[in-house]
Amino acid sequence: MVEQLVRRADPQRVGATRVRSAAVPYAPGLDGLRAIAVLAVLAYHLELPWAGGGFLGVEVFFTLSGFLVTQLLVGELRARGRVDAKAFFLARARRLVPALVACVVATVVVYRLLLPGDVAGLRADALASLAYVQNWHLVIAGIPYGEAFARPSPMLHIWSLGVEGQLYLVWPLLFVGFLAMVARRRAAVLVLLLALSSAVVMALLFDPDSNIRVYYGTDARASGFLVGAALALVYGPEAWSRRLTGPRRTIIDVAGLAALVALLVAFTEASEFDSDLYTHGGFLRTGLLAAVVLFAAARSGIVGAVLGRGPLIWLGRRSYGIYLYHWPIFVLTRPGIDIPAPAWLVDTGRIVATLLVAELSYRLLETPIRRGAIRKMFARARAGPAAALTCGVLCLALTACGVVAVTGTPVGAPPPSSADQDSEPPVDATDPAVDPTSEPPTTAPTTTTAPPAGGVIAGPVFVVGDSITLGSAGALQQVLGPQTTVDGRVGRQFSTAPDLVAGWTSANAGPVVVDLGANGTISARDVDAVMSAAGDRRVVFVGISVPRRWTDGNNTTLRDAVTRYAAQARFVDWGAYVAEDPGLVGPDSVHPTVRGRTVLATAIRDALTGP
Repeated sequence: MVEQLVRRADPQRVGATRVRSAAVPYAPGLDGLRAIAVLAVLAYHLELPWAGGGFLGVEVFFTLSGFLVTQLLVGELRARGRVDAKAFFLARARRLVPALVACVVATVVVYRLLLPGDVAGLRADALASLAYVQNWHLVIAGIPYGEAFARPSPMLHIWSLGVEGQLYLVWPLLFVGFLAMVARRRAAVLVLLLALSSAVVMALLFDPDSNIRVYYGTDARASGFLVGAALALVYGPEAWSRRLTGPRRTIIDVAGLAALVALLVAFTEASEFDSDLYTHGGFLRTGLLAAVVLFAAARSGIVGAVLGRGPLIWLGRRSYGIYLYHWPIFVLTRPGIDIPAPAWLVDTGRIVATLLVAELSYRLLETPIRRGAIRKMFARARAGPAAALTCGVLCLALTACGVVAVTGTPVGAPPPSSADQDSEPPVDATDPAVDPTSEPPTTAPTTTTAPPAGGVIAGPVFVVGDSITLGSAGALQQVLGPQTTVDGRVGRQFSTAPDLVAGWTSANAGPVVVDLGANGTISARDVDAVMSAAGDRRVVFVGISVPRRWTDGNNTTLRDAVTRYAAQARFVDWGAYVAEDPGLVGPDSVHPTVRGRTVLATAIRDALTGP
């Protein structure tokens, strides 16, 4: 069926005359763009304060993939008059699968040696990664990308390979279908409409409380790939040999440099917690910027010269291995937690280790396979019984290692904590706190009848927060009074606070406590919206103390707001409490212990009743 379908496209719709080869000329600038993208991802995962938008490097990879894959399809259709779907899928598998299998197996083996108690939780991740469905596995499991406080899964990052793998399956069929109906440039318009549709899907499905569905979903993340594919339909392999001179070359160089600068700014300024990124086409814009840089880099102009330098080419050629191995290495070597050393020293070691492993993967696995090592191995197998036996034993051994590593795990071992809701410390049996994994807000008062110590609180208190608040609900109601309403939800973002506060103030006159910001960045705009919704009520903002890059920035934003609204706003410096007494929080350095909950509630009471 596939073979029949892919032969229907008219090669005359692809270009004028057939060419001898489907090969696409090499452009060093594209390797440089890969290097920029993977460096952005590394900086983001190192939690460097200036790389908050480094996650957009993945979108650049999507755009590159869409462009290069479509270039290959266009070239093959021009050269042979048909697209060999089987050969296409095998080529993609040969390029991507061996390194992925090696990474997954190596990761599980290392975990079995160093963290045997965490291996059982890797089983589902490993199988989903090998099946190229890790993104949907994470959606179903409800595991956020940037919010895990305990040790996250070492295969969390493979979600992006799942998105690409699924697009590789459907894109050749769509490609041939479009070209069977319309000419190539008109097909590019249809593909751009699909990219826009993907951005619309993201906007429609976005949930301010959780970006999981739209962050991982293939339908919502296809825009970058499709933008790259549309560019390849307009700018096919036959255009590579055309030299641009005069004003056209100048325009392309200027546009490419401007887009490159805009990308670098996005890598530093964007935030995965900014709702505008999802509702106003932020990923689509990134894909369009990447496409402009890509187009300019593919030509022998200024952008190609800037990106086509030796170190960037070296990194770009190894970017796949760097991406695969950096996250497992980072997860196992957290500064101050796994390795008691300064962050800069640990991060330097992490980068060196990543580059060394990626170099080994590139030289010993990726390059030999790309040059036909597997084909040669089977050719030798056909040459004689002894060689065949050797190849068979080798294949069986590799397969057995993979199966044992992935599935041969102790069934009774506990799964690892990988997200906000899983990293909650155990609730003591005598502690009145609510179950920290429950989703509904806590609104019913406890049976505590003792009045709170300290000053008098003016009216019932409304406390809005995330899992920290949820786990502290009992202590809050004990200290602040039994009529206190606690609305806590796992993974909640600060951007949801204005509406929640407005809902409370529409029917209640009591003060407001906002304990949010542990799961993402806080904007001054949202803080102002909270103050507007609160009216003339006292508002207490609780500072955050989490091992995340946004901690200092969020606390600064809250302190600035308290200065602006000095008449009614107060700030609880929870980070100072924890710094003085680390025992106030649990092993994840985030959620308060039983004693910490009482201290937190008391500090909030003092802020509510003080001057």
